[in-house]
Amino acid sequence: MSKKNGKAKVKLALIIIASILILTLTPTLIYCGVKQINPVEVVSSAFTSNNPELLIGKWQNESRSSAYEFYDNGSYDSYFSTFSFTGDYTVKGNELTLSNPASDSTVVYKFSVDKKKLTLSLDKENGLDSENEQVVEYTRVDRIEMKSLTDLLGDIVDSANEESEDDTANEEQ
Repeated sequence: MSKKNGKAKVKLALIIIASILILTLTPTLIYCGVKQINPVEVVSSAFTSNNPELLIGKWQNESRSSAYEFYDNGSYDSYFSTFSFTGDYTVKGNELTLSNPASDSTVVYKFSVDKKKLTLSLDKENGLDSENEQVVEYTRVDRIEMKSLTDLLGDIVDSANEESEDDTANEEQ
């Protein structure tokens, strides 16, 4: 009699678990269908901090070669050295779309953001899948401080010289 009781309890537990899954998955799938978002991205975003509101603010990469400032009205400023661009942005799931009306271009990034770090992975440029799998990390800053183009070129030359010296040292060994 206890075996029947145990089987009934297991069966009841499985029914409860299945009901909970159905009750949580159904609205999620409906939401994904309406918003045209990949369900896997929705589920994964539940376990990561990717709140689009955290995007608002100033972000700069470590080398100080590029930066973004996102505003709560859906516009942004992008900086590369002494050049700046202005445009609009939209967030859909883990996709950040940047539109630049001046150049009539659109760039889509896969992104993740938390209070201190923004990670951008280039996904599409002007509607075409990007072959460049570049991932750039930005840190939240109070003030954007960009390097000049001359400083950036100097960094590239210094880096090339260091690589050349490393290659020469390796050849001598």
